[in-house]
Amino acid sequence: MKILVLGGSGHIGKRLAEVLKNTAWATPIIASRGKLRDAAGSVATIQADALDLAGLSSALRGVDAVVNCVAGDARSIAAGMHTLVQAALGTGCRRIVHLSTMSVYGPVEGRIQEDAPLHPGLGWYGRAKCEAEIHLGEFVRQGGEAVLLRPGCVFGPGSELWVGRIGRWLKAGRLGDLGEAGDGWSNLVHVDDVCQAVVAALHLPARPGELPAFNLAGPDSPRWNQYFVDLALALQATPVRRIGRRQLQFDAFIASPPLKAAQRVWTGFAKSAAPFPDPMPPGLTHLWAQHIHLDWTQASSRLGVVWTPYAAGLQSSAGWFAGKDPSSAHKIGHALWTH
Repeated sequence: MKILVLGGSGHIGKRLAEVLKNTAWATPIIASRGKLRDAAGSVATIQADALDLAGLSSALRGVDAVVNCVAGDARSIAAGMHTLVQAALGTGCRRIVHLSTMSVYGPVEGRIQEDAPLHPGLGWYGRAKCEAEIHLGEFVRQGGEAVLLRPGCVFGPGSELWVGRIGRWLKAGRLGDLGEAGDGWSNLVHVDDVCQAVVAALHLPARPGELPAFNLAGPDSPRWNQYFVDLALALQATPVRRIGRRQLQFDAFIASPPLKAAQRVWTGFAKSAAPFPDPMPPGLTHLWAQHIHLDWTQASSRLGVVWTPYAAGLQSSAGWFAGKDPSSAHKIGHALWTH
């Protein structure tokens, strides 16, 4: 089975390619807009822009399925999906597995199942992901097969967003126990579990006209405050500070915009990581307090996902942060060998 991993240079894409490589049935190809800085083992790589219909159509010829891991700006996410749908229909690629996000549910709270309505109320990222899901629905209406995966916050080895920068904030004393402001559910999901779900989605029996969606979140994922404290202890970023609302708001709303601007200027000229503290996006302060709890039961029952225990995910995350990446992709591949 020939599988194109679109946006495969990112955290999930690279790990997924390794997992697929270690099966007996999949031939993965990593597709990325730019050249990959580090080779992904023996996995083939090609350059492909999600917004270039001709180039994407060429990449999809002879491919059985595509896994869409494209991130980036709003246009790459939303218009990129529209382009992918056109290319897949034109080349006969039969299945798309799309990595969406829990952000499509908007600012709702409570236990959320997959039939909850889309709500583009969480900024440009949520809106773009909602638009992408709508475009994918058109692919199904025209006879294609598709599966939607809606992960929570993907942690584990390689996660810059939910391990790397949070670890740096903890070590700098900018993050810790947030009190009520950190009492929302984290909906953490290990990157290996996302890969499990993708593998199962590639084999999920298709029902005509159906666009199945699956929430991905560890059943034992804690509230944000607990994760911050646990990660701080694992990284020896102690004592864990109590961060007041005023300090948190200053960091996110006052300090973050100039830090973000400086970061963009630096990377535009230096083409390297900026030597500035990580900006803290204001949207995170809302997420950390949002009492949204993803219902994960459909992923367990229909996709057969066996969730990584939170404690194990925390250990692998801390090990990666410390520079001891305990990659377990080969173990996943072995477990899924006879899927």
